[in-house]
Amino acid sequence: MTPANMYSGSAPFNPDKDLIEACRRNDHKAQLQIYKLYYKSIYGICLRIVSDPAAAEDIMHEAFLSAFENISSYCGKISFSSWLNSFIKYDS
Repeated sequence: MTPANMYSGSAPFNPDKDLIEACRRNDHKAQLQIYKLYYKSIYGICLRIVSDPAAAEDIMHEAFLSAFENISSYCGKISFSSWLNSFIKYDS
């Protein structure tokens, strides 16, 4: 079965749905799995913004903390990665 066959709704296909639901229950193992799945891409974005590895890591950690604190607001209308990217905040 291809992802196109598995998906037939208005929300984006989300292979992380079970992990997201577990994060909503404050499951730390699920949070770690989400972190492992997305940290490289989030770090890459942060590094492009600040060009400083230490600052990029700090911004990335803050983004994940904010996302996990607000995970109940994720409704699936956009991809989880896009939603996660919205928590990247940098104040110059």
